[in-house]
Amino acid sequence: MYQGISNGNAPKFQRTGSQICASPEDELIAAVLENNSAKIEQLIRRNETLLSYTYPDYNKRILLIACSEETVNASTVETLLKLNANPRDRTEDNGWEAIHWACQKTDYGTVNALLRRNPGDINVVDSYGNNSLQILIRHGNKDSPDFIKCASLLINTGIDVNHVDNKNKTALYWAEKKKIGDRIRSIIDAKSEPINNNSRQNIKNDISVLLDYLRQGREEDFINCFQDDCLVDSGDDSSTLLQICCKRGMAKAVQHLLNNGADPNKTGNKDLTKPVIVAAEHGYSEILKLLLDKYDNILVIPEGLLGLILQDIDREHHDNRGCYKVFMDKLRGSNPDEVSIKLNEPDCKNNTPLHYAIRYGDKEITEELLSLGASLGAKNKYGIMPVQDIEPETLKQHLDNCVQFDLKSKKIEKEGFQVKFNYRSIIPPYAKSSFNEQVTYKDPEAAGITASVQKSLVAETEVIFFMSQTSEFKHLLKHPVIVSFLFMKWLRVQWLFWANLIFYITFALSLVVYIFCDYAYFSPEGKSVFQVLFATLSYAVLVITLIILMFRELFQICVAPTKYLTNFENYIEIALIILTSFIVFKSGSSEGTRKQLSSLAILFAAFELVLMLGQHPYFSTNVVMLKTVSFNFFKFLIWYSLLIIAFALSFYLLFTPTDKVNVRISRAENNDSAVATNDDEDESFVNPGKSLFKTIIMLTGEFDASSINFDNDPYVSKFIFALFIFMIAIILLNLLNGLAVSDTQMIKNDAELVGHIARAEHIRYVESMLIGNIIPVNVMKKLNDVCCCIPNFKSCNIGMCNRLSRNTCLFPKYLNYELIFYPNKYGQVEYFTEDKRLRKSCVPCATICLDRETVRRTNSIVLARRDDVEKNEDFRLQRLEDALATLQVQLDKVLDRLGAGKC
Repeated sequence: MYQGISNGNAPKFQRTGSQICASPEDELIAAVLENNSAKIEQLIRRNETLLSYTYPDYNKRILLIACSEETVNASTVETLLKLNANPRDRTEDNGWEAIHWACQKTDYGTVNALLRRNPGDINVVDSYGNNSLQILIRHGNKDSPDFIKCASLLINTGIDVNHVDNKNKTALYWAEKKKIGDRIRSIIDAKSEPINNNSRQNIKNDISVLLDYLRQGREEDFINCFQDDCLVDSGDDSSTLLQICCKRGMAKAVQHLLNNGADPNKTGNKDLTKPVIVAAEHGYSEILKLLLDKYDNILVIPEGLLGLILQDIDREHHDNRGCYKVFMDKLRGSNPDEVSIKLNEPDCKNNTPLHYAIRYGDKEITEELLSLGASLGAKNKYGIMPVQDIEPETLKQHLDNCVQFDLKSKKIEKEGFQVKFNYRSIIPPYAKSSFNEQVTYKDPEAAGITASVQKSLVAETEVIFFMSQTSEFKHLLKHPVIVSFLFMKWLRVQWLFWANLIFYITFALSLVVYIFCDYAYFSPEGKSVFQVLFATLSYAVLVITLIILMFRELFQICVAPTKYLTNFENYIEIALIILTSFIVFKSGSSEGTRKQLSSLAILFAAFELVLMLGQHPYFSTNVVMLKTVSFNFFKFLIWYSLLIIAFALSFYLLFTPTDKVNVRISRAENNDSAVATNDDEDESFVNPGKSLFKTIIMLTGEFDASSINFDNDPYVSKFIFALFIFMIAIILLNLLNGLAVSDTQMIKNDAELVGHIARAEHIRYVESMLIGNIIPVNVMKKLNDVCCCIPNFKSCNIGMCNRLSRNTCLFPKYLNYELIFYPNKYGQVEYFTEDKRLRKSCVPCATICLDRETVRRTNSIVLARRDDVEKNEDFRLQRLEDALATLQVQLDKVLDRLGAGKC
């Protein structure tokens, strides 16, 4: 680590050797002092909070340290600014910001870098009222060759040379006192536009009057007094006039300023909150509407505005609901893609507006956001998606609304009737880097998508996969929107399943052929020509496929180590690779070893083939039954294994022949018939191991009681044996069989749901493999946290080729977030794509039809919604008729009274 020292101008940190690696803060300060830009970028990209860390020995943050230390050059400051270091950070004692420290250091490169970043910071003042030019003159090195260059840069950029500090002194006053007045005055005189002191004084007086009116709430006086348009973006040292009006809720003043050309994005020197955010924070819906009208493109509206409104949607004395309505009115009618981007903008915690709507809003607001394209798969900084907090009933209602059709259509029963599925809300939002901004993908297992294809490559099955793993959402997988999505997604990834299956069958066949033709061939007769040919060919194929299989498993481990290690099927593959490697590469094994390796390899290969076939939707239910029954069977069997072990030890103690050795000796010496009778005695209980194995065999009903010797302890041994038959053979086995039958029946009853879950899991796994980063980012990060000498590779993304990865995605290239089909044409899908090569391929040219059950459920939704509309129309018509009847009765009464009056 580093400790502070104070030897003149020496660095203020030195390393002490008590740890393997220094803390990130210590590494960053060392890299800054050494001007190591690559190390700075690596550290900050790994942990952005380092930029806001205040170093105790400096009492400053890292950017202020870089701007004040003599050894740090301008390129280091530019690196920090590029990594989003805040140039508005200031020290507590004197209020100096980065520009002030750079002027005090008299470094032209640093000052220029800061002003290029934000020229508006040039007139910021410290706690004593000094601007950058005053600090340069008072505290800078006037003998430095950069002194005049810095002064010229500040003056030519537009600094206020007539600004007075808290002592009412200008920069020229301090220049005269430092005996450099002529040099500063010559720079001012050389500027093309002369300084009009009287004009500036008049402007200041006008601003003061306007500010007084605003502070006193005299809105009409402010509007009447406002004459000069050049003051429209001015204000006090903290805020602009527009910001002040927004804080005080002066809608007329805001309208007047905007009409005179006020910039809705302009902020003060200290208050950096934009006016539209100020209006939303205070719940001023009228002002918010005026400001939003100035934004022609909704994408330039400041981020986080809608989330800010929804956080306090029910706040008293604030019109947040009105602000919400104003904002949504602004979004309606815009491009759907732009609306979706705006609705999925994250705030500082990566929460989207839908996160806040589900937590603090009501069902109507949530449904409105979803209908406009808010994503259920947007993750916040804690990895929480909105779908994890939404109510199942609300989600079901939204999925029903995603089934869209023409309610006024008169041809619902005709073949040309169309139904559209809208998928926009179940797709995770685009990463920001697709819009020329830098962001880290939220799913560490699916990270690493290259920037050039970031827009089209997202984990599209993220939301559906979560639903398949959550009990309260599983039943929604039968919804037509979800089923159709999984069906279309399967069409995109099934080529990979078939390629993988063909490859593995080739591997398994070559393994079996090689084992029986060469490796496990134990016949004393010579091999035929065909056996030698098959053995050579199978060996070559087996070696090639084994190497490919190794690389395939290594690729999966690198891309998604967590998913890989939690999948039992992968352990079978690892065992199969190890066994096959011994068979192929290890020669000279004994006959017994070869037999064992061959038998295990064939068994594991068969297991893997069965599990791989289970990835297909047609076989998924059968494999799920096998997995579920096996898991539950072994789970209960392990629980009751204590009884089985106890019975095995009891049988060992009761049925072990105590005189076995003496009997064998006497049989060898005397060879009498009495001893010979012991040859038929069961030797399965001679030790605890054999006794346990024999007891497990007895679980199947193979008791062989006639060979068991009950003579040693006849009463106890028969009682324990009968107890074993009753407790284990009858009760336990029937219990396990009953559980297996129950599980099988339950899976058969939910066969459709089980198939959808298996399909969602498989598609999600394929997505994570093809869209993922080959470099294990999380593993490298953890290793880097232990020792900084290990590279992190956080910003290095290496994935599959673009075309291979794109073939797993539906949106937006192959489907524009929607699917149109004809329920009265057996569910025929209308498939649109802009890819001409895809149009000529077999998949879109063939007729794609949804299954009958999906079409039936879709028709039920269509008919139910049409009935609701008709009932509402009938209800409204009935209410209208009742109102007319009531009006007729009242009119008759009036006419009767008028007639009676005339009489």
